Amino acid sequence: MNYILRNGYFPFTNEITDIYIKEGIVQNIGEGFEKNNPQAKLIDLEGRILMDGFVDSHMHLDKALIGERIINKSGTLNEAIKIMSKYKSQMTKEDIKERAEKVLEMAFQKGTRFIRTHIDVDETIGIKSVEVLLELKEKYKDMINIQIVAFPQEGIVGNRKSYNYLEEALKLGADLVGGIPATEDEPIKHIKMIFELGMKYDVDIDMHIDETDDAKSLTIRDLANITIANGYIGRVTAGHCCSLSANDKNTIRPVIDLVKKAKINIIALPSTNLYLQGRGDEFNIRRGIAPVKLLLDNGIPVMIGSDNIRDPFNSFGNGNLLEELLIAAHGTQMGGEDDLNKLFDTVSIVPGKILGFGFGIKEKDKAKFIVLDARTKMDSIIGQVNIFGYFKNNMFEINI
Repeated sequence: MNYILRNGYFPFTNEITDIYIKEGIVQNIGEGFEKNNPQAKLIDLEGRILMDGFVDSHMHLDKALIGERIINKSGTLNEAIKIMSKYKSQMTKEDIKERAEKVLEMAFQKGTRFIRTHIDVDETIGIKSVEVLLELKEKYKDMINIQIVAFPQEGIVGNRKSYNYLEEALKLGADLVGGIPATEDEPIKHIKMIFELGMKYDVDIDMHIDETDDAKSLTIRDLANITIANGYIGRVTAGHCCSLSANDKNTIRPVIDLVKKAKINIIALPSTNLYLQGRGDEFNIRRGIAPVKLLLDNGIPVMIGSDNIRDPFNSFGNGNLLEELLIAAHGTQMGGEDDLNKLFDTVSIVPGKILGFGFGIKEKDKAKFIVLDARTKMDSIIGQVNIFGYFKNNMFEINI
């Protein structure tokens, strides 16, 4: 089936235009296709948003839905890590695959077409989860583009087995190496060990950084300095960065300048951090989210991801990035039109370009894009709109 989709709003070029698709491939973008292609099915989008799909920049597919099987009674980060470590020893490939596939299907239906997922690698699980995700990456390649981050949740300093498994995961085909210095007694050594692997295999680095309310914990400075020292500028991403919000602007302004110099990308995880942070506060309970608005105002690329979906770290999540943006808008107090437009870009244009997925529909591309039932970015978030239609198996399926 060939299609002409008329009057689609392209958010990355800020224009309304037409697109002609032949046998699942974008042939032309512009106008005047109807005369030469009378057999094509014509669909008027009436100004609805037409885009590549949402980008979930930070997810844990191997942990997803475990919250339906084990309960974090305190709701704290420390208990989540402990009970997750116990459950991990029981995980089979079948278990991991079943849960991950459910979330991939869930996310696909909500418009996600690109995912970067952190996958645990350590002496307990080995590279079992990475092997499963590599299979799913191939299986879902025509639906969702998946990047795999080999992630040392249990730490590597003083644990050579876990370090070796991390290296094995990279040899096997993991796209990036992750890190979580907060689990270590020597966080700087952890960062340096991760950089050794990143540089050895020429892969980008994506770390969990400062997921804490402790204002004194600003490991982001160490990450930036080590990034600059190793010439890895522009190749490092920091997720969470909650402690930035525990400091005043005068304290974090030089940190922001250092992050800009290192060209570190920041990923905020509002849903999970609103749920986990501030649990020690008895009054004036902190939100615990990275200062998204301040970072954006200072020219730092910010992305927003779903992080945990119904696991011990976060009881909630539907694989719906518009829902994550609504949570972010509340938690960061970003409710104006300009703010909401910027938030929309944190799950589309910004991560699409920065994380290497590419973004922007071009001629000769395979038709994999989505159409939102909204005509503005702001309305899509406020209205929590559905997907009007999407391409699958070269066919445009209309949901509404």
